[in-house]
Amino acid sequence: MMPFNKNTIIIASAGSRKTTFLVEQALEIVDDRILITTYTNENVDLIKSYIVNKNGFIPKNIEVMSWFSFLFRECVKPYLNKISSLESVETINFEAVPPAKRYIKKESVDQYYFTKTKKIYKDRVSDFVCNCNKTTNGLITKRLEKIYKTIFIDELQDFRGWDFSFLDEVAKSSIKLFTVGDPRQATFTTNNARKGTTIVKWCEAKKKATNFSVVEKNECYRSNKVICEFADKLYPEMSATISKISESTEHDGVFIVCEDDIDAYIEKYNPQILRYNKKSNSFGYNAMNIGVSKGNTYDRTMLIPTKPMKDYLKSADLTKAGVLSKYYVALTRARHSVAIVLKKNEIDKVKFNEVIAWQQQ
Repeated sequence: MMPFNKNTIIIASAGSRKTTFLVEQALEIVDDRILITTYTNENVDLIKSYIVNKNGFIPKNIEVMSWFSFLFRECVKPYLNKISSLESVETINFEAVPPAKRYIKKESVDQYYFTKTKKIYKDRVSDFVCNCNKTTNGLITKRLEKIYKTIFIDELQDFRGWDFSFLDEVAKSSIKLFTVGDPRQATFTTNNARKGTTIVKWCEAKKKATNFSVVEKNECYRSNKVICEFADKLYPEMSATISKISESTEHDGVFIVCEDDIDAYIEKYNPQILRYNKKSNSFGYNAMNIGVSKGNTYDRTMLIPTKPMKDYLKSADLTKAGVLSKYYVALTRARHSVAIVLKKNEIDKVKFNEVIAWQQQ
């Protein structure tokens, strides 16, 4: 296994094979019980498939589950009655905390964390775990020490606030933390209950900590040089991504496609169409939401841009680009080409020389 400090954070760009790297590190541990956790169920399935592809099966010592499943099963349920009067909790309520509940004080534990039907609010799960662990002088982390030797975390950028607070508590235990993430891909929105510490703030703090190693992986094994450099413009403060792709095709780079030419372009290149959400006009074609595409790779993509995305193309002003992480994810799914759809009268206003207007032949 790669030598690292007791706790390691890998900050990796899109296409850097960070999930593959995490799986490879986990598979090298054969004697100790370990957990691999990630924010979404989709990524849980992806990690499981990676393990099976590399190893043929999931070893008995490796457990893969979502972050919320882990918190609920291993942290909330065993110590529920330590700070709550409830005898049991049914499941997690994934709906937003109602406005009326946002002003209830934490001292009213049952009302603050749970619904009337004994479901714990998603945005307060890690808060509850931290509260319970503190109140019980670390019973939760002491229990986890008996179960896991190492916890691997993928998609760290989707964590917020109390999630990081709990990771800080785990880091104080005998458990090793191995985390990977990309601040540029934090596509999950948060409400007031989950605002606070982000991956950027947390990692900056950990660079100064003696029990953490923070490592950057900036090589991209997915996208070509033009795509990498164009996507990097969204985050100029971060280290440049280095494309490791040498393969070329007859159609490589970032292109503008006129709305009138969509049919012809799709017929010729068959790109995966990406949209902001289901309200976006995908011109009658099947499209995938950008957030769902995270972690996926396609030969070619076509982006249906939002108005802020268009404004950025026409101004090169990042303050007009909207949600940068969504834009970044959309741009970095493709190996060879990214096509961005604009109206005919918008094409000449694009400020980036590397972006080429596609013409029907």
